Amino acid sequence: MPIRSLAVLLALLTVQVATAQFNQKGTVHLSIGIAGGAHNTQTKQTLHIFGVDLSKTTDSHAATVTFPIQVGVGLADFFSMGAFLEPGSYLDSSVTHSNSIVLYGVEPRFYLVNKEHFAWLAGLQLGGSTLHITGSQGRDKTDARYSGSAFGLSTGVVFQFTDLIGLQLHLRYMAANMPLRQYSVNGNSVSQKDFDAVLHTNGVALQASLGFRF
Repeated sequence: MPIRSLAVLLALLTVQVATAQFNQKGTVHLSIGIAGGAHNTQTKQTLHIFGVDLSKTTDSHAATVTFPIQVGVGLADFFSMGAFLEPGSYLDSSVTHSNSIVLYGVEPRFYLVNKEHFAWLAGLQLGGSTLHITGSQGRDKTDARYSGSAFGLSTGVVFQFTDLIGLQLHLRYMAANMPLRQYSVNGNSVSQKDFDAVLHTNGVALQASLGFRF
């Protein structure tokens, strides 16, 4: 091979190695995983009686097991924008209720280390949350539905095994603010004219996901 052609080939290979990154502009990311979280909760219930508000606040704890589905597109080498949908289960401290939770929203991510087979990233999760709690009070069956805003911060690492598949590990802070939207007893809707409730949650979660890069 002529010396000049060899030099050009080596230069091209050097550029390719130097620019190989986990995220680049136009890269599509998809991940599916599982997350377990522990949360502090605060429920504020307010009765409206003859123009007077009587409030009671209850502090408690909860655990979540969710299944995050995330998709994103690289807008620059150091940044991607995506969306997430995260259904799962919510278990309060009484361990007596059957609960389901869904988180959803947009997810900007920043790539602090962006190598071909390893990345360290930080991100935000901005969106909403819904919580469905069914329980009982004596012989009565209750059904409560909350929904509101959700906020999250995360940091994580990616180990990319092949061009397509990798493992992602994340540590996340999660918070939600969810007013009570519907309440029923034995299938009969209860008017919220005279009362309302708001559930605040905040906690941390560990997440492991299988990631796909296109």
